[in-house]
Amino acid sequence: MGVPSHAGDFTKTSDLAENEVRDVNSADGGWRPVVSGHLKNGVRFAILPRRDAEPGLGVLMRNEGGFIEERRPGERGLAHLIEHIAFLSPTINAPDDLHHLIKIGSHLTLPAPSAGTTSWRETNYFFSTTTNSLENLDKMLGLLREVATDLTFRRDAVDEGRAQVVQEMAGRKSGNDIYADYIAAVAPGSPTDVIDAQNSDDVPNANINTIRMLYHRLYQPANMMIVIVGNVDPAKARRLIQKRFGDWKGTRFVHTRVSQFQSDKIRPISFSARQQGRRIAMVTVVAPTPLREKSSRLQAESMLMDMLAIRVVNNRLGRTRPHSTPGNVGMFIDDGSQGQRMIMLWNNFGQGQWQSAVSALWRATCDIRTKGFSDSEWETARLDVLQDLQQRANTMGETPNVELAKDLSHALAMHRELIPPDQLLRYARSYLPTIRSAQGNQWFKKQWRRGKEHLRVEAPELAQTTKPIAAIRATASRATNPAICKVRQ
Repeated sequence: MGVPSHAGDFTKTSDLAENEVRDVNSADGGWRPVVSGHLKNGVRFAILPRRDAEPGLGVLMRNEGGFIEERRPGERGLAHLIEHIAFLSPTINAPDDLHHLIKIGSHLTLPAPSAGTTSWRETNYFFSTTTNSLENLDKMLGLLREVATDLTFRRDAVDEGRAQVVQEMAGRKSGNDIYADYIAAVAPGSPTDVIDAQNSDDVPNANINTIRMLYHRLYQPANMMIVIVGNVDPAKARRLIQKRFGDWKGTRFVHTRVSQFQSDKIRPISFSARQQGRRIAMVTVVAPTPLREKSSRLQAESMLMDMLAIRVVNNRLGRTRPHSTPGNVGMFIDDGSQGQRMIMLWNNFGQGQWQSAVSALWRATCDIRTKGFSDSEWETARLDVLQDLQQRANTMGETPNVELAKDLSHALAMHRELIPPDQLLRYARSYLPTIRSAQGNQWFKKQWRRGKEHLRVEAPELAQTTKPIAAIRATASRATNPAICKVRQ
C-alpha cells in the first residue's frame, strides 16, 4: 500500500505563521541562508540549502519530549521504546505492513533507514535520502508524518521493540552507570542525575495502552521540528513540509519543568572504586547555562572564547605529560546539553598511579585558576584556533548533510544560530587578536568562579583504601600550597 499523503492545500501560504522565515547564515562556502519558522499548528522547520556532492538530502525529525517527560508511573524508558517501535510498527493506513518505515524507507534512504536517538530532552529520527528529488523528499516526509501520528503499536512490533531496547540497555548499563555516578557527584539534581530511563524496568513490562498514551501525549505539533539540509529549493521544501504536517491537529502540551543542579549538594570530593570502571582524575566546575546572546556576533564570540580556553588549557596540560597518548589529559566545555554548563579537566592514568595523577591535575588546575596563562600561551592557542577554523572552513563542504541537520536542530532547540565555519573564521580573525593575557585570564577566572569546583577520582584500587575521600584530599593538599588551593571540607 502506498504512503498516505496527509495532504493539505500546500499551494497556499495562509497556513504558515506570519514572519515564519528567518535568515541566520552566511551564503558563502556553499551554505545559503537557513529558512526557519513554524507552521500555524506549531510544527517548527528549518531548511539549509547548500552545494554539496551528496546524491540526496539530510532529513531529520526531532520530537521535544524525551526521558524527562516520562512523569507518570510505569513510563520510565518508554520514549526510547517508542523510538524503536517507530521503525517496526505498521501504521493506520498500512495495518499489515510490519516494519513499515524500514520497508518503504529502504528505497528512499542511504544506506539504512534505522536511525534514531533518544535523550533526556528529545527523540531524533534522521536519514540521508538517495536523491534530492522533491518526489523522494515528499515520500520521506510522508513516512515521518506517519511516525508522528499513525503508529498502531501492534503487539508483535511492540514486543520486537522491547527486545531491542532491553538488549541495548544491557549493553550500555555499565557505561550509563559510570556516567550517572559522575553526574550525581558534580551536578546533583540535574536531569541526567535524576533520570535513569536507560536502565528501566518498565520497558519489559509496560502494557501497550501505557506506551500508546505516552506516544499521543508527547508526539504533538508543538513538540515537532523538521530539518532538511542539502541541494534543495527551500520554498518548495517548505511547501512539502506544509503538505505533510500542516493539517496535524494536536492538543495542548505543557512541558515538564527541567530540573536544575543543586549547587549546595555538590561535595568537594567524590570517588568511584568500580572493579570494571575507569581510571581517571577530574576537576569539574558546574554552573547555570548562561543566557543566550542576542546577536550572531556575540554568539560567535562566546564560542570562540570557549575554543580558545580549551586550546590554551590543553596545550598546558599536554606539556605536563609530553610523552602521553593524545587524549589522556585535557579539558572540555559542555554548554547546555546536560542542562548546565560544565568545564572539566581530566587526567587518565594507569594502575596504581592515582596519587600522582591527582597531584599533577590539582597542581595544574591551581596554577590555571590563580596565575592564568602567559602572553605566549594565549598567542599559541590563538594561532591554533585560527588554524583549526581554517581547516574546518576548507572542508565545510565535506560535512554530511544529516550531520548538519543534527547540528542545526540542536542549535535551534537551544535558541542559538548555526554559524558556518567560514563565517566563524571571519569573526575569529577580527575578535581573537583583541584577546590578550589580561582579558583571557580574567575571562577564565570569571567562568571558574561562576560554578562550584569538584575533584573526582575513579580507580578500582581505591576499594583497598580505608578512607578514600581523606586520602584524595591529602594527596591534593600535598600537591599545592593549601592556603592558595585548598580543597573544601
